[in-house]
Amino acid sequence: MTTHTATGRRLITTGVLVVLGLAIAAGAWIGGQRGFAVGLAMFYVVCGVIVYLWTRGSGDVAAIMRVDGDERQRQLDLRATAVSGLAMGLFCIGATVVDLARGGTGMPWATVCAVGGVAYIGGLAIARRRH
Repeated sequence: MTTHTATGRRLITTGVLVVLGLAIAAGAWIGGQRGFAVGLAMFYVVCGVIVYLWTRGSGDVAAIMRVDGDERQRQLDLRATAVSGLAMGLFCIGATVVDLARGGTGMPWATVCAVGGVAYIGGLAIARRRH
C-alpha cells in the first residue's frame, strides 16, 4: 500500500471517530448540558489525535484501525467484534430483566435487544448467501 493510501485511511478513521464524537457532543449541547458537551467535544478531538498517531504504527491494532490488515488481523477484528456484540447483548438483556423486575416496561433495553436480534438474523442470512 502506498503512503498516500495509508494516510488517507488514517484520516478517514480519525474523521469518523471525531465526527461521531462531535455528534454525541451536539446531542448533549441540544439537551442543555453545555459543559458536558464541551468536555465530550474535547475528549473526542484528543481521541482523534491519539488514533491518528497510533494508526501510523505497524502493529495489529494500527492495521485494523487503518482497515488494511491481513487475514489474521481481520480475523482478530472479527472475533473482537463478536465478543463486543455478545457483551452488549447480554448487558441489554440483563438491563431489560432488571427494569421489568422494578416494574418498568423494559424500554429502551428491549428495543436494543430486538435491534440486535434482527441485525443478527439479517447478518446470518447475508453471510449464508455469500458462502
